[in-house]
Amino acid sequence: MANGTKSRKLPSRPALPEGVEDHGAFQRRFWAVQRVAWAVFALILLACLLGLLGRGGTFAMRTFKSSGGTIEMPAISRWNAPDEIRVSLPVSDADQTVFVDPRFLEAFSIDGVDPPQKATVRKDGRIGYVFGSDPSTPAKIVFHLQTQQPGLRYFLLGIEDDIAEHSTFILP
Repeated sequence: MANGTKSRKLPSRPALPEGVEDHGAFQRRFWAVQRVAWAVFALILLACLLGLLGRGGTFAMRTFKSSGGTIEMPAISRWNAPDEIRVSLPVSDADQTVFVDPRFLEAFSIDGVDPPQKATVRKDGRIGYVFGSDPSTPAKIVFHLQTQQPGLRYFLLGIEDDIAEHSTFILP
């Protein structure tokens, strides 16, 4: 060998029968593409399990605490799919109000409220759902929603005077 390099001899492949073509290069490319597809599917499955593609999972819901209670809402939702917001109100002698702004109603339609609100009010351009109080037990309220438009949606949501801007990403 020239310059001290060793030659490595590849094992010879058996001769193919007459009329059979060697497609080894194509097969190796196909296997590589197949492995990449498996990795992509594994990432999609992991995203589903974590809640990054909608309902269920660790990242699907967000919880906000305020002086007036707790709001649990979807961080990621699916377009044209049902969802819900759960509100917990502390024990109180006075009625309590959950406020949303019109942008909330562009992202979601409210299909129902459990338990039903006592009254609906309008204040500072926002819509308020008034719930009667029970001085012995905290209130648990569920807003049943239907998503309206895909995309990142910003809106105001809060309890009494503790209203803040929130967002939800609605997947198509």
